[in-house]
Amino acid sequence: MFFLILTIASHTLVMFAMRFTESNSGNRFAATVFTYITCAILSFALMEDKTMYYPGSEYLFMLGMSAFNGICMTAGMLLCRLSMGVNGTPISTTFNRLGVLIPTLSSILFFHEIPKAVQVVGIALAITAIVYINSGTEERKNNHIKSVKLLILIFVVGGMIDLNTKIYEIYGNVAMKGQYIFFTFVFCIIVSLIVMMAKERRFSKQDMLVGAATGVPNTFILYFSLRAVSVLPAYIVFPAYSAGVILLVNIFNYFVFRESLSKQEKVATGLVAIALILINL
Repeated sequence: MFFLILTIASHTLVMFAMRFTESNSGNRFAATVFTYITCAILSFALMEDKTMYYPGSEYLFMLGMSAFNGICMTAGMLLCRLSMGVNGTPISTTFNRLGVLIPTLSSILFFHEIPKAVQVVGIALAITAIVYINSGTEERKNNHIKSVKLLILIFVVGGMIDLNTKIYEIYGNVAMKGQYIFFTFVFCIIVSLIVMMAKERRFSKQDMLVGAATGVPNTFILYFSLRAVSVLPAYIVFPAYSAGVILLVNIFNYFVFRESLSKQEKVATGLVAIALILINL
């Protein structure tokens, strides 16, 4: 339970560190670069086997998956930072965690993992939440959600990151998992640096510090979740993790930052939290 709590806390810290960048008009592109530099350094330090090259096709597969995952993770963080400044932290977090639908549906279609009846109900609830959050008058939408497109992109990219993890678990070499994590962050650095050079090259010490601070919990999300799964059943860890992040972010935003949700967003967030629990049972 201790590592599960640390996983939830780490993900929550990442969301608020990104929120700080947006609310203080920082350079989100530079902050993202320094986030992944920190992640790469920490992941390398945590590697038990620091061998950087293995001959054979398994190594090339690991590099290819790392590159694609790096692109997805960088896009996901930049989109989350942007959406927090536009839509607010609670609803952005909700849609980020809702991405679990993509690996779930992919498992049904491509890996022949038939869901239980309760998981089907969860999928239906999640789809209902997406439809509901897009319903209502244009005036009401504009007052609370400024960009539905951003939320959909966060949902898709977040789901692809989870799907990449599943694909590597099935087809990748477990012995290279440490290298997979490290090279994922290396490719994140490359992609985010290219984006920064194209968008905004100027950055401040604050961008560096916030980016590095985000990198620490961002790295430990993976390590703490793996430790949690090693001592608790997965059907307890993942639903508690997903719902815990959503609820903790909403509680902190309400009591600390006074960032309230509309009635429609509260209902959608509740549906998503229930859906995430049912999907992972």
